[in-house]
Amino acid sequence: DTILALAAAVERGSEHPLAASIVREAESRGLPALPASDVEAVPGGGVRGTVAGQTVRVGAARWLGEEGLAASAGEDAVPGATRVFVARGEQVLGELRLADALRPTAGAAVARLRELGVRTVLLTGDRRFVAEAVGAQLGVDEVLAEVRPEGKLAAVEELRASGARVAMVGDGINDAPALAAADVGIAMGQGTDVAKEAASLTLLRDEPLSVPEALELSRRTLRTVRQNLGWAFGYNLVAVPLAVLGCLHPVVAAAAMASSSVLVVSNSLRLRRWAPRAAPDTTRAAPRGAA
Repeated sequence: DTILALAAAVERGSEHPLAASIVREAESRGLPALPASDVEAVPGGGVRGTVAGQTVRVGAARWLGEEGLAASAGEDAVPGATRVFVARGEQVLGELRLADALRPTAGAAVARLRELGVRTVLLTGDRRFVAEAVGAQLGVDEVLAEVRPEGKLAAVEELRASGARVAMVGDGINDAPALAAADVGIAMGQGTDVAKEAASLTLLRDEPLSVPEALELSRRTLRTVRQNLGWAFGYNLVAVPLAVLGCLHPVVAAAAMASSSVLVVSNSLRLRRWAPRAAPDTTRAAPRGAA
């Protein structure tokens, strides 16, 4: 309980999904809310702060190693769990193991993106064996694990340099650089303020299926715009010369112009009838860490 209380103290002000889980667990156990000061989040590493006059660090073993503390990063006893180490002063007190269930519609969202011709990549800072287990269940095309914020940015820039159009979906502080660098950055509805600020699009629902739905609607909208432009240019290309040559009565030309506008508006209104496909009834879940 001491480890959990210390971790909750420095994580209480964090927007990271893992931080929220730690705080909720501490509150559910009725642990005291220890005051913390000088709290600082380290992107891709963890968080540090001062509790009762001592520095408390909570984060990955790799980051604690960089801080000069030895944290065991051996094999996990709990498959699929994300390990969060807690240190006070110069001593590593122990670790917390967190696991989360995949959203029921996550696999369906990836499958639908594949139907739309989108190649999917799981880009996460989680340990490789956790990421690969999640990637296998979701059916993504590629898994890049143990990636820091700057690594996510580099991966997005590399994909763009290869000629790909990249959409990045994220919700955390660590995702912000990659969200800003992508052709389209998509922040989830319950994501951090930093992620929403960096993204070019924020989904109102915190629902994985919203991503392929947004893509489908965007493609339909673009197709409608092209249809309207095609009709407008075609009409003017034919009607204007006929009107100039006097082959088309002004009243007929005016009526034809009005009809053209009605046709364009009516074609655009067809988008109102679009509705997302019903989500499949699935309850599959697997443990994962937060990306």
